Amino acid sequence: MTLSAKQIIHERLAKNDRLKREAPELSAGFRDMLQRYYAPGALDAREKELAAIACSVAAASASSLAIHSANAMAAGATRQQIVEAAAIGVEFGGGPSYTLVRDHLLGFLDEIEAGV
Repeated sequence: MTLSAKQIIHERLAKNDRLKREAPELSAGFRDMLQRYYAPGALDAREKELAAIACSVAAASASSLAIHSANAMAAGATRQQIVEAAAIGVEFGGGPSYTLVRDHLLGFLDEIEAGV
């Protein structure tokens, strides 16, 4: 069964909440790392999310692709910028990454644009 971007994001939030309760140090450590890495710097939030999309595609991670696509759009990325970032991920990930993009990306973007 393929999950929608909305389902993926909802599940992520629920799982993060559970991890906070059951493994607070692990959760806090990872959250602190993300806050540091995604803080404004030489790259802005949009650029960092586009890089995360390329990495998500290269790693063939549908859940990461949904989350970072939503984050990128929220940070001002266009649909075309997200598709181009995904193409870089396909370069590194080959066939499995192409299949991920083919099967999920455009649907995720449609859903996000419609208001996840």
